[in-house]
Amino acid sequence: MSGEGRGSRAGYAAVATAAVLWAAGGAVARHVIHQGASLVELTEARAWVSAVVLAAMVRLRKREPTERPPLPLVVVFGLSIAAANFCYYASLARLPVAVAITVQYTAPALVVLWTVVVDRYRPSTGLVLALVCAVAGVALLAELPSVLTSGRLRLSGSGIAFSIAAAFAFATYMVSGRRLALTVGAREGVARGFVVAGVLWIVVQLTRGRPDTLLQARFLPWVAFLAIATTVLPFLFFVWGLERVPVSNAGIVSTLEPLTAAFIAFVWLGEHLSGVQIAGALMVVAGIAVVQLERPATSEVLVERAAIGE
Repeated sequence: MSGEGRGSRAGYAAVATAAVLWAAGGAVARHVIHQGASLVELTEARAWVSAVVLAAMVRLRKREPTERPPLPLVVVFGLSIAAANFCYYASLARLPVAVAITVQYTAPALVVLWTVVVDRYRPSTGLVLALVCAVAGVALLAELPSVLTSGRLRLSGSGIAFSIAAAFAFATYMVSGRRLALTVGAREGVARGFVVAGVLWIVVQLTRGRPDTLLQARFLPWVAFLAIATTVLPFLFFVWGLERVPVSNAGIVSTLEPLTAAFIAFVWLGEHLSGVQIAGALMVVAGIAVVQLERPATSEVLVERAAIGE
């Protein structure tokens, strides 16, 4: 197998691992929130701890000085991380879960649209097929058809706005994260992004007052676990994977997260999986399989490298 082939396989495995860890983090976070923790303060703490840990990792690693990435790119990446988390959870608080999740995972389609419009990249038939399978599969996993036909659907305008913002933020951190990783590497790129996100959350907390969740000892082990196992590690895996596979493909593989979340709910919480959800899971798996069986999109990689001046 060629080095490029091995690299892309490792990249897909890294992105898939990140998606699984994010899904596990969502389940753990819900458990901690049900115990009385503040969602906003949990999200803030994850960003702060992650920024410190990642900065220490970069500091301790002996390596040649790297090129400084453009400051606007770092800021966009960091803000998109914070915005994706905040807007997604804000949409969950205002919309049926099925609607919020489905809108969030239109992000891979937005990434493909970006490569078409901005990078002049023409997606292959296989990529489009994989995208349709993955996004439709997420909608079925979330049981969106049942929600839409229930006759009791009431959509909040602010909820829709937050869910759309979450999708754009998710797409933005995929695109900016890849370009940042190609400039300074995954570790430094993610560290810089979380420093920006951490500063933003400090500003937010100053307007909220005392962070009660972080002053309760019973929550601190959960905060540490969420920060390391479900934030630092998955972001490192995801951005490392973005160095090795096209961003549009990585976006499709990321739909493994809602599939994993459904599986965790089935195993851990004893929730029932309907036939529609099982069909959705199979469609997500099919989409991921199709995109991995395609030859690496070398032209897209070259376009992106050219965009950052390589």
